[in-house]
Amino acid sequence: VSNMLTFKLINIIDGFYHYEIYPEKRIENKQILIFNPQSKEVKENTFNNFNKKYLMQFLQGFTDATGNLKKEGIVAWG
Repeated sequence: VSNMLTFKLINIIDGFYHYEIYPEKRIENKQILIFNPQSKEVKENTFNNFNKKYLMQFLQGFTDATGNLKKEGIVAWG
């Protein structure tokens, strides 16, 4: 596996989910995404063009098979 990230849900306030995402499992690479999954509104997004691939992978991997949002997890891709 050449790429991976870990993530964890920090809190949920007024329908907004605050996730911390760690590209390559490194704390120093921490990114933040605070968004409402129903309205798709984003309050905070620290990803930039350099690490946008991690955001895309997170968005594909933060729900389970039934569509529920995970509290934490790992996403790995080739």
